[in-house]
Amino acid sequence: MHWAADQRVPAGQGCYGLVETRGRSTIKAETFGHAAETHVFASDPCYLVEQISLPISNLARMVNGDGTERTLIFDEGKAIVRCIEGGLLLWVGASNLVVRHALQLLLESGLFRARSDEQLEISWYISVGKPFAVIEGLLFATPRDDGARNTS
Repeated sequence: MHWAADQRVPAGQGCYGLVETRGRSTIKAETFGHAAETHVFASDPCYLVEQISLPISNLARMVNGDGTERTLIFDEGKAIVRCIEGGLLLWVGASNLVVRHALQLLLESGLFRARSDEQLEISWYISVGKPFAVIEGLLFATPRDDGARNTS
């Protein structure tokens, strides 16, 4: 099979556009039809990045990052674990809903193992645009000035 260098995978039909060159495939571009993100409060979030990502890293095709952020790339999706002051951001993107849920469960199980002494409730939000855009909008949004609203 030979793919043209500019061939693209339509959104939702695959995680990566693959280009086959002389018998090997290379990742061309990401397309995630299904993505979600969440935030978890934590006193030692950088520790949690390691505790969540290391046990599942052997399942990933590729792992990038350092102590503050880890990106795990799988055949049909991608997960990002990032520490911020006072918390942890989790993002998953996948080619389909089943893979997205599987990646969410992988991250959640690692989080529950790392924080077994605490009660956790995790709410995932549908991700729109770049990773963490929705959560960062919720966390860092400036409050509206209700005094400036026109009431007449």
